[in-house]
Order: sequence, then structure tokens, then C-alpha cells
Amino acid sequence: NKMTFLFVYLQVCFLMSFSTGMTEKERIKLREEVRGMFYHAYEGYIKYAYPYDELRPLSCDGHDTWGSYSLTLIDALDTLGVMENKTEFQRVVELIIEKANFDVNINVSVFETSIRILGGLLSGHLMSKKMGVDVEDGWPCAGPLLRISKDVADKLLPAFDTPTGMPYGTVNLRDGVPEGETPITCTAGVGTYIIEFGTLSRLTGDPVYEEVAMRALHGIWDHRSSINLVGNHIDVLTGRWAAQDSGIGAGIDSYFEYLVKGAALLQKPELMAIFIEARTAIDKYLHHEDWYLWATMTKGYVTMAVFQSLEAYWPGVLALLGDINSAQKIIFNYHQVWKQFGFTPEFYNIPQAEAPVNREGYPLRPELIESLMYLYQATKDDTFLEMGADILTSIQHTAKTECGYATKQPSTCSYFLTRRTGCITWERQDKFIKLALGIVSLKLVDTSIILKLIL
Repeated sequence: NKMTFLFVYLQVCFLMSFSTGMTEKERIKLREEVRGMFYHAYEGYIKYAYPYDELRPLSCDGHDTWGSYSLTLIDALDTLGVMENKTEFQRVVELIIEKANFDVNINVSVFETSIRILGGLLSGHLMSKKMGVDVEDGWPCAGPLLRISKDVADKLLPAFDTPTGMPYGTVNLRDGVPEGETPITCTAGVGTYIIEFGTLSRLTGDPVYEEVAMRALHGIWDHRSSINLVGNHIDVLTGRWAAQDSGIGAGIDSYFEYLVKGAALLQKPELMAIFIEARTAIDKYLHHEDWYLWATMTKGYVTMAVFQSLEAYWPGVLALLGDINSAQKIIFNYHQVWKQFGFTPEFYNIPQAEAPVNREGYPLRPELIESLMYLYQATKDDTFLEMGADILTSIQHTAKTECGYATKQPSTCSYFLTRRTGCITWERQDKFIKLALGIVSLKLVDTSIILKLIL
């Protein structure tokens, strides 16, 4: 929702590469290059865009996007912790405590507010003590960032008040679900809350957040087809599927991701059981020659033979499950797409080996890098470091601007502020850097880091 984070951690690979294939000097050089990338993007936001939500890296100014709540500052907080920049971390914590205000009359995405704002606040809260912040008695079950987190989550809860338990996609931070709000929500928008909401329940002792997130996850699965596939969009009032294409990419992706990561983080085997059953159907109907296609959820008939860049999280999930062989085969295909274009286009037509018109853009998505990180950690195979180096080089040469990093379009120079074709939003810059940098000092042990960087 939040770190489920560009995960090679691109250069967790580089940071953590002690193999004979990469010298210590090379590892440090790459680490410092990524550190510089983070500060180039972060300082660009602070200088040109704060207190707006995000930086526009072509015009070097700021604008509000997801909610007018200085999104980037909150979303970048844990990255400062990963960088071990205690001075700036403490300054930003004080700034958030002083200025954060969510009692405003604005409509926000429930999904985006959870993964970016709630995830950023919770991970920052959990990192506070380590980063030298004076914490309250009772920490980590008390503290100002935790109280702000609870306030944010409470403002999202009205979205979950539906007959199915599946949430609306939008809420007004002051008034709840807007009048006339559509009940149609994508599957990922329904099932991507258990990490943040579950963590909040464990820290506050209030079970309601974990309960609503679990009910939403089960709501999707309870409406699966007879062949155990789920669709793309669903009516949260009736449970009727509004879009019946089934796949592992856009509109569905993080539902599967949160099943696995939620099961691990919160020790919930029931979530893993759902994923295993879902994966069996995915492998039967969607998996073709180490690609994943789109098919009808009712019959499993193929509807689109495309690879979407958002699907690149899947090999990482398989690596987490221990299926290294499958993960390696899939990621080699994905990396070939990267080599063909210098990045992964949003859509890639597999039979024609080309990107469809108007689907060529690359908004610096983290998913491929995340999967490479998991595979390197599992195998210590330098092949995955080399793939990560390809990505780092591409982004440095094609996406860097005077004040940040911008999306890549091979055929046009137009940038639109959306998750797919937009001007790279800061949370994308932040996610790229945090996942590229990984854990800086090999410290992937803090719940705080795991919380944000697995999103």
C-alpha cells in the first residue's frame, strides 16, 4: 500500500553483494551512486515542491495529487531512516507532528492513502527510537506518529461499511463516503490493507482495523469463480463482478501480494491458504510458457496475451515462497523486455514482441527490482546483480532531470500525472530510491523497514 516498496532493493543487491562476482570497491561505488540518487530526488522535492504532495520533475515545481497532505514528506520518512540520516529524520518527524492535518474536506483514494500515508507514518513511528527520536513511555504502542496513523485509519474506516465488507474506493476525510460514490472498486483496491491495518491493530490493541482488512480480503475470495479465478473490478455493495478479466497485473496485483506478505508479517496461515489455492488456478489457466496472460474468470479463456509492468512483482512473491526455479524463468523473460526497450513498458504484446501504442511509458515502477532483490537474496547469484545494474544504468541515463526523476516515454515527451503514464510522482521517486538502496547497512531486521519496503 506503502514499501511493499522498486525492490531490487535494487541495490540491496549491490549493497549486500559479497560474492566473488562483485568486488567490494564496485559494491561501494554502486551503493553511493544510489545514495546520491535518493538525495537528488529528495532535495529536489524539498527545494521545489514542499509542502505540496509531489514534485513535477520537468517543471521543477510542486502540486497536490492524492490529498494535499505533503504526501512525499511522509512517504519519504522511512527512507531517511534507511539512509540513517538521523538529523533529517528527526526534523521531518517534528514537521509532520506540527503540521499534519487530516481533518479536511477533501476526497482521497482509500488505497493510496493507506499504502502511502498510513504506511509511511507507521514505519516512521517504528523507526523513531532507532533514529534518535525521544519516544514516549509505552513506545512502540504509543507515540505521536501512531496517534496520527490511527486518526488517518479512522477516517478511512467508513469506506468499509458495506454489505460485503469490501471498501469503496474513495472517502472524504471529513464526511466519509461521498454522496453518489461509485461502488465499483478494483480487486487490488479492495484487498490491499492487511499490512498497514494489521500493524495498526497490533500496535494500538484495537482489532477493528485488522478485522475490516481481513473481511475485505475474504470478500474478494468469497466471490471467486467456480474455477478459483477473481476478476478485475467488483461492486462492493452486491459482490457482482463489473470486469471479469482475470490476471496477475493491473487492478488485481497487490491483492495476491498482500495475501503472501500479510500471512508472513501477521502469521496468518489462512491468508497463505487462499494464495496457494489461487495460485493453483493461476498456473492452470493464466500461465503459458513462463508468461502470465489474461483470461475470463469464469472459463479461463485467454483474452489478452500481454505482459504488464505491474506483473513484475510476481517472481518476487514466488521467491518468497521458495519456488526459485519458477521465479527465475519468469524474471528472465521480464528482463528481456527491459533490455529490448531500456525499461519495461506498461503493456507488452507477447506474440508481437512490441509495446502497443500509448502503452509504451515507464513511470519508474519498482516491481521488477523488488523481484530481483528477492531472487538475489535467495540464490546469491550475480546474474541478478547484473540485471539490477542494467536497471540502475537505464534510469540514471534516461530518467534523471535537473530536480528529480521523470517517467520515460519512447515515442513522445508528454507526461501525465497518473500512476501509469504520469510525470513521475515523488512517491515513485521515493519508492525507486528506497528499494534501489535497499537497506544501506544490511539491516533488514526492523519491522519498520519491512513494513514499508514490502509494499
